[in-house]
Amino acid sequence: MPYRDPEKRRAAGREALRRWRQRHGKEYVPRRRQLDRERYAANRESVLSAKRQRYASDPTFANIVRAQNRDWYERNREKRRAYNLRYRQEHGDELRARDRARNRWTYAQDPRAALDYYKQWRLRNLERARAYVRVSSHNVVLRAPEATSRLRSGARYSPRTKGTANIAARPSASRPITGFRSIAAARTRSANILPACRHCNRRKHRRTEEEFRSLLQAERASALLRSPA
Repeated sequence: MPYRDPEKRRAAGREALRRWRQRHGKEYVPRRRQLDRERYAANRESVLSAKRQRYASDPTFANIVRAQNRDWYERNREKRRAYNLRYRQEHGDELRARDRARNRWTYAQDPRAALDYYKQWRLRNLERARAYVRVSSHNVVLRAPEATSRLRSGARYSPRTKGTANIAARPSASRPITGFRSIAAARTRSANILPACRHCNRRKHRRTEEEFRSLLQAERASALLRSPA
């Protein structure tokens, strides 16, 4: 005999559903998740639009959902970290390409704001910023191991040189020797590295080797013209 009270009918239905899930949970849950994924993929835009409207119309509901999400994450923190690490290992190239595209777009919108943000970030994270520079320099050397080795110690350089700085007209023996890219890394991935004093290496910026040598020659000629006869 059916229940006359709607509340009792709903309670009986929930109880029957609970017992059914207990008996068939192992088969039911994966199937339900797969159906939910397929339904979301087929109706993604409408689902997101409905969620946005619900959040905008009911701030209390949005706060409740955020609180539930935070609680769930706290309970499953280690599991999510392991999943994120595995996902990044499997999709690293795709994620890096997406990050680079997003960074280029952000920089194009407001270059000054982006540069200010990076400057403030470096001030707050000096050790991480220096680590990024070290890794970048290390990768440049690895891309062309035949070009140079042990640049920091100055023990050995490419066959183009004999272990001395060959850029400045009168290199100072007191200046430390650093790797001088004949083509700036920002303009090409080639790792043609020459030894140069740190002063010249920093002045070179994005110029090619030929452009920088032309600049030095012009400066020397100007200095000779200004010097007394």
